[in-house]
Amino acid sequence: MTYFPEEVMQRIRYLHFKIKHLDDALGKNESFTLDDLSLVMEYTKILNINYMNENHSKILIDLDLTRTYKDPDENNREIEIKDLMIECARSLWIMARAYSTLSEKFEEEEDWENAVVAMVESSKMYKTAAYFSAANTYQNDIGITLSSENLEMNSEEARVLAQSIAALREENNNNKYFASKLYSGLSQLSKRIFYLKKHEEKKKQQLRAQFHYDMGKSCQLKAQASLESSITPLNVDKITRLKQKANFYYDKSKVIWNEMLGDLTNLSIEEKNNLNVNIAVVETLIKENNVEFLDYEEIKRIQDPEPIIVIPENLAPFVPKSTIFLTKFVPKDLNVKRFKSFTQKKLEQKIPYSKKEKLIDQKAGIVRTINELKTLRESNEITIEKYAELMEKYSVKLKMIETAIEKLAK
Repeated sequence: MTYFPEEVMQRIRYLHFKIKHLDDALGKNESFTLDDLSLVMEYTKILNINYMNENHSKILIDLDLTRTYKDPDENNREIEIKDLMIECARSLWIMARAYSTLSEKFEEEEDWENAVVAMVESSKMYKTAAYFSAANTYQNDIGITLSSENLEMNSEEARVLAQSIAALREENNNNKYFASKLYSGLSQLSKRIFYLKKHEEKKKQQLRAQFHYDMGKSCQLKAQASLESSITPLNVDKITRLKQKANFYYDKSKVIWNEMLGDLTNLSIEEKNNLNVNIAVVETLIKENNVEFLDYEEIKRIQDPEPIIVIPENLAPFVPKSTIFLTKFVPKDLNVKRFKSFTQKKLEQKIPYSKKEKLIDQKAGIVRTINELKTLRESNEITIEKYAELMEKYSVKLKMIETAIEKLAK
């Protein structure tokens, strides 16, 4: 007797074969489709059942699947799969990498919206894979790649990348106030990864430099936005102080990158070149700000821009059903508010967004801009004439978009 009916076993074998091809395509930098990714999801959901005390090794033998994988974090050491939860984690890990590759492709094409969405999907799949890895019972040797800790770290790093693309998108759209808040949030996320675990020295120093640089970028963008919206003497002083804090953070990142060049002996030529480019960039930004440096006591008195993190934490769409058997944990608790808040940007059927979704995004951006203008007016950071001019401009745009959405609905 086999655990699955014969027709289900045939489908599992077919999906396993397709996932193997997807894995090979990723390794060879070959193209793949969203349909390939949907097959991974189907495969995982078929295998995601409560096996209770069933012998996983016997089920895996009956299914006649490839029962080994090569761990890239351990020089491709071959590891035998003995638990169906690890097989699910392996498949979701492949899916996460595929979404990350898609995100890079969209970013190269400057399709920022879909680049963000694809990277969020990558973060979700890494997180889900981590739950399956943690739910394994029979796998003594997991290796590094499919360990729950490593997969969760991958999820956090993908989340940081998604936030960075979102910040760059707003910066490119000249929405500097919101971009400033996103870079501030990005700095917080990088700092979170820094403290999540003990990193090897190169990664540790790079993270330190990165969260200082991102906060510097946040301060500079807020200064630029304030300069463009107001010319009052009070605002000029505020702008100067923001530039001084930006330079403080830029200088911190520059010092760390210089120390890496001097102290780390295991840097590749490419890594050294990247560090030199980073240093040149911050030196240029410091010169552009053209303000005197303040001592640390003065710098502490200048408030950092408010952080906004647009990528919710823990978007895993489902968890192993065996978790109920093992821990009495209810999976549906994971899949309510935080996941629903992101469903309008969910990447399932097609890319790019539909016309209606693009209009909705544009409407959200204009509403946000109008709210920013109201805040500026309330704090006397913009003249009433400039406020009235911009409000009329954006109100007309908002009305046009709302009319277009209504026509599409009809």
